[in-house]
Amino acid sequence: MGPTLFIWLATSSWLVLILSSIAATILPDMLWHDLEEYCEKRDRLRLFSTIHEHHEIAALAAQALQVLSLAIFLISSQAWLLGLREGSLLDAFIFTGDVAGVTLVLMVTMVWLPWAVAEHFGPPFIYFTWPIWSTVSTVFYPVTYGVDFLGSVMKRAAGIVDEPPDEEEEFEEEIRTIVTEAIREGHIEEDAREMIEGVMDLDDTETVSIMTPRSEIDSLAATTSWWEIVEFISKTGRTRIPVWDGSRDNFAGLLYVKDLLPELARPESTRKSLLDLARPVIHVPQSMTVSELLKYFLRKRTHLALVVDEYHAVTGLVTIEDVLEEIVGEIVDEHDIDEADNGIIQVSDEEADVTGKAHVEDINEVLGMELPEEDDYDTIGGLVIHEMKRIPKPGEQLQVGDVSIQVVASDRRRIHQLRLIRSKQNKVQSA
Repeated sequence: MGPTLFIWLATSSWLVLILSSIAATILPDMLWHDLEEYCEKRDRLRLFSTIHEHHEIAALAAQALQVLSLAIFLISSQAWLLGLREGSLLDAFIFTGDVAGVTLVLMVTMVWLPWAVAEHFGPPFIYFTWPIWSTVSTVFYPVTYGVDFLGSVMKRAAGIVDEPPDEEEEFEEEIRTIVTEAIREGHIEEDAREMIEGVMDLDDTETVSIMTPRSEIDSLAATTSWWEIVEFISKTGRTRIPVWDGSRDNFAGLLYVKDLLPELARPESTRKSLLDLARPVIHVPQSMTVSELLKYFLRKRTHLALVVDEYHAVTGLVTIEDVLEEIVGEIVDEHDIDEADNGIIQVSDEEADVTGKAHVEDINEVLGMELPEEDDYDTIGGLVIHEMKRIPKPGEQLQVGDVSIQVVASDRRRIHQLRLIRSKQNKVQSA
């Protein structure tokens, strides 16, 4: 084999290495929404479905081709270089130069260029080169057996039992990935992600977790006098009030304030009793999912229900507002306490407890801090997610300038509570 052949092998394998590296970078983390739009503009949605269905095998085949072309490139280049230096010794200076040169070529070929293409031309690249990767997938299909074999060995070693795939869970994870990418690229706001997460979690949340416990229900006895009723309504601000008869375990119905007003205009002797005014109240099991509860509310055209356990004993009360708060977050109305609260509680000169929805601007103003304010977020929770690129777990910390941010409470959807600690040295300097 002469040097010309080695040059051709090195050049052609290098070109294949570039293409396979780009495909191996794009396919595993494809922005499916962008690719779907690209295919839709060209009236090729069927191609999008094909790519979406077979992209994992294509990514694996592209990685296999990447390894093969890399091996050919290195061996051919080495043979060519050794042929040029026949009879000469490979000293340290030449060796270092070769390593630096090969490293630079591989960095450009396998890292820099693929990432640049993936960032700016991912959908067009896959769209126009898909026939190549479809063919490569067929050729390198046996490679998948090796992956399956090693995967099964590792599962057995770890004691993992194979379970049938949950299509709904996979679909939700795909949506979460799309939403995360959309937030990173600035297409949607963080609040939109929380609402989408809230909708997807409705099927996994039971009514018992969002209800108001029985001990906290504002209710009236059926024997309550009229003026006590008026005073009670004025104090609580409720428009729908459960009425109990005999004991708090026996709820007889639901009093609507709008039904009460006409009675107050009549002489007391002609007024109906609370039991006569009370409308039937629906009961729902505490194991009912929030998704089912919302459908039930819409079907029954009501906003409130009593929650019962397996023995039909009332354990709490749930409203349609509780359901909506699972989607959009806390809804503050005129009856909520601390309406003007900005979510900031100063513990000391250096420490403060804040809610995830506290605005960064308010924190800087109230606490005299200098947390960064950007268009990508408004709240301290948004700042943490922006910096960490994910929703952190309770106990995790983040250092932003001179402020240490500790996550006190969070779930898979949002950050609820944070503690801010500023270093004393910087506190003195800023003062």
